[in-house]
Amino acid sequence: MIPTKYKSKLSRLMSYPISAKILSEALSDTPQFDHLSVAFSDYCQEPAKIKNPAKILSINYSYSLVSLTSSNKAIEYGWYEPKWSITVYPVPRTCVSLVKIQLIETGLTKMKQWLHQYQDATGKVGGCRLQFFYDLETNLLSFSEYEKLSG
Repeated sequence: MIPTKYKSKLSRLMSYPISAKILSEALSDTPQFDHLSVAFSDYCQEPAKIKNPAKILSINYSYSLVSLTSSNKAIEYGWYEPKWSITVYPVPRTCVSLVKIQLIETGLTKMKQWLHQYQDATGKVGGCRLQFFYDLETNLLSFSEYEKLSG
C-alpha cells in the first residue's frame, strides 16, 4: 500500500476523487511503487473558489542537491533526497463520482505509463510532474506534463 503522508479534513461540500487503496492497486507494478507516498490536500474548501479546470491530482519526482546555502534542518528533514509523491486535491462533492470514474477509466493508465516512462529518473537532479485537471463545465479530464531532469 502506498503510504499516506497526510489527509486533511474537508468541508461537507468537498470530497477526494480517489483513494490511496485504488492508487495502490493500480500502480503496484510500477518501478517507483516502493518510493511513492500520497498526500490528500485541503487547499480549497469551497466549490465556488475552485478554478476551472480544477487540479485534481499530481504525481511528482524531485531531487535537489545540497548546497552551501542549504539549511541543516532541511537536510535533516530529507528535503534533498530523491522523492516520488502523489497529491490528491478535493473536488465538489456533486461531481466526485464523475471525476473518480474518469480517473479510474483513463487517468490510472496514464499514470502507469508516465511512471514507466520515468523509471530511470530516480537519482537525477531536477524534477518531473504529471498533473490531472477536470473541467467542471464539460466534465472532461485533461493532463499536463513537465520535465526538467539532468544527470
